[in-house]
Amino acid sequence: MIADEHCRREALDWMILLQDRPDDADVRARFWRWRQAATCDAAWRDLDHVADVLRQAYEAAPASSPDAACRWRRTLTVAMAACVAVIFAGQVMLPIVQADLSTGTGEVRSIRLADGSRMTLAPDSAIVLDGARQVRVLRGTGFFQVRHDAAHPFQVQVGDAVVTDLGTAFEVRRDDDGARIAVREGRVRASCEHGSIDPIDMQPGDVADLDCTTDRVWKSSASPSAIASWTQGQLVVAKRPLGEVVAALRPWHCGLLLARGSGMARRVTGVYDLRRPDRALAAIRRAHGATVRQITPWITIVTAD
Repeated sequence: MIADEHCRREALDWMILLQDRPDDADVRARFWRWRQAATCDAAWRDLDHVADVLRQAYEAAPASSPDAACRWRRTLTVAMAACVAVIFAGQVMLPIVQADLSTGTGEVRSIRLADGSRMTLAPDSAIVLDGARQVRVLRGTGFFQVRHDAAHPFQVQVGDAVVTDLGTAFEVRRDDDGARIAVREGRVRASCEHGSIDPIDMQPGDVADLDCTTDRVWKSSASPSAIASWTQGQLVVAKRPLGEVVAALRPWHCGLLLARGSGMARRVTGVYDLRRPDRALAAIRRAHGATVRQITPWITIVTAD
């Protein structure tokens, strides 16, 4: 029996509730009634099996430095990614073998390109170099400080979205539904490869979310100094959804970091230390009344209602 998506989400809710109230007979009774549906029972068995495998693997991990333990966890997580992804809907990323450059959890990598431009990759990012002045973002986020050349424009492609340098420093992030572009200095032009959206000229502080599949654009603004603050190990947010803050912590956090609850739409402002994601999560818990639960050593769930 294959578990459906609705039951998968409910299975995670039940795991949280059973941890919080292990001796509550009413909760246990409702849980067993829920499992009477074959698809929900399949979802629970999948989730329980993955959690148990992860827990056993953690207990068998070689005792070494925290950094080595984190790398070991990532290796095992990749090996089991296909299994885990069934439960967590794509939160685990398989390696992108075609990437020319990539980064792991918590790793920031800065590269000087052949034309003199500089590219900095955020954690869990991957790019392809399609030429001296062309980059494709396969996953994650890149910050580009470009040496301007009007005769040979520098371009960054994210899916069908294309960002063309007009003399600038800018950030490009690949999202599930498109691309986010934010300009720190100078100007860029954002467009879609197939011309479905009119080109957008952007200046410092401009932020644009492009979904070239649905021809949708969302425009906003940010302090230029806050753009790509992750290059300095900080996350600076002003009136952004709490869920967006949790998402920004994921590439810096070992294991799966999931966000749940209607409170994730709450707008928050703050500065968080990306190099210490556990402290950032504790600050979110204190300031915004969120609950942070560690289901296994590799699965952390942040809930806000």
